[in-house]
Amino acid sequence: MLRRRKEALVEVIQATKNLDAFPKLEDDYKELSSTRGTISLLVYGVILTLVCLNIRDYFSDSVKYSYDVDFDYDSKLKLNVDITVAMPCQSIGADVMDKSSKNTISNQNINMEDTWFELSPNQHKNHEFIANIYDNIRKDYHSLHSSLWHSFHKLPNSLGPREVYPHHGPDACRIHGTYDLNKIAGNFHIIIGKSVSFMGNHAHMVNFLAQTKANFSHRIDNFSFGDNSNLVHNALNFDIKVTESDKTSFQYFVSVVSTEINSNQAYQYSVTEKHREIDHGKDSHGTAGILFKYDISPLKVKVNYDGMGFLELLISLIGIIGGIFATSTMLNSIFQSFKDFLSK
Repeated sequence: MLRRRKEALVEVIQATKNLDAFPKLEDDYKELSSTRGTISLLVYGVILTLVCLNIRDYFSDSVKYSYDVDFDYDSKLKLNVDITVAMPCQSIGADVMDKSSKNTISNQNINMEDTWFELSPNQHKNHEFIANIYDNIRKDYHSLHSSLWHSFHKLPNSLGPREVYPHHGPDACRIHGTYDLNKIAGNFHIIIGKSVSFMGNHAHMVNFLAQTKANFSHRIDNFSFGDNSNLVHNALNFDIKVTESDKTSFQYFVSVVSTEINSNQAYQYSVTEKHREIDHGKDSHGTAGILFKYDISPLKVKVNYDGMGFLELLISLIGIIGGIFATSTMLNSIFQSFKDFLSK
């Protein structure tokens, strides 16, 4: 009796194993098609290409520009300077004047320190390195526009401390600090003599007892506008000009544009520069010194990073893969129907 039950159980198990709810087609009934294989290869190639392009877009932000009128014309604009001139501080003066009045803008936040014009070996090495970077940016500014906005805050912006001091006394003056400007055209100038106001007029008084031979060779470590100057390219930073003449006039014509970078307010500028020798006998009039003439643009540039989020990437990839598979199935059906029609 037990033996019969065991044999019956084995038969049930074997029948269950042979049961297939999804019957398979025999190989003889399958139709192999080179068209389907070609379409499959094309589908996988297109999917791989589009997936790679979307992943690349995810890791690289694109920059979009828009323009508007700058309505914030009543606020103050900061001018940040750090300039070293190859003359003692007692011999020169630095002032800002704008078109609103004949009086100078307060320079209470400006410091003038005696220093040395020649850099120490490490400072000279750092200056050459940083100056080369800025020079390359100036030359390739338009071709680098999509990456500039990410890189400025990463650039070195200091020459570092002086590790070696010359054996002679200071021969230069470092002028550094911040001016609070009105948003109208004006000029920042460095010339011989200290500034004084006389009967509503601006003048520079020269101390002939302390006067030395003029030399307006200068190094610009910082010339920028606004609080977020590290977000934009400051064209004059780490520029250096050297002259042997005591009658050289350096002129910089600066156009300042308000720039909003992802809701962060900054100011960028373009500059045109020239220098000439003052020679009254040859009708080359003027005053030896360093002059920055600035003008404020009424326009505002808005810069926005148009990056792709992770969820957006995921949805895009799912859409690409699903859409291409659906399209390939439809194309395969069309090709097969066309083939069957021709074979009749």
